[in-house]
Amino acid sequence: MNFSELWLPYLITHLLTFGLIFICWKRPKIAKIIWGTIFFLAGAFNLWGALHQPEKYIQGFGPSAIGFYQRFIYGPFSSHPTLFIGLIALGQLLVGTFLWLKRPYFSLGILGGVIFLLAIAPLGVGSVFPSTIFMAVSLVLLALRWEWITSN
Repeated sequence: MNFSELWLPYLITHLLTFGLIFICWKRPKIAKIIWGTIFFLAGAFNLWGALHQPEKYIQGFGPSAIGFYQRFIYGPFSSHPTLFIGLIALGQLLVGTFLWLKRPYFSLGILGGVIFLLAIAPLGVGSVFPSTIFMAVSLVLLALRWEWITSN
């Protein structure tokens, strides 16, 4: 795929990301539900993909990944894609669930979500970089706003 095929989804993802940043600032209770849902649905989708189409992850993320990530995808990951994708999906399901809960689980959900989003950034266009960085920022903002509204 080239950029002419991806520019619209790329643009939409970035607009939605900036919308999430705004929601995290203005309506953290709603953002908490949205982020939990995003991670939970992504985990469910990836679990289904791990079981039914694991090779698509290699084809989809391998070419745009950088450095170590590309070597990992075409190396160990390609030998056991169902295992790796299943573990990633489990992590996403946990993050989503934790984001719906109260502290300390909510804090673990924030931490897990930020780590996940930063960890997939080197997938490049496959992760819609740099939106993953902005998404991680929105989770940090959500944590700060949530702390503020629950302490007042």
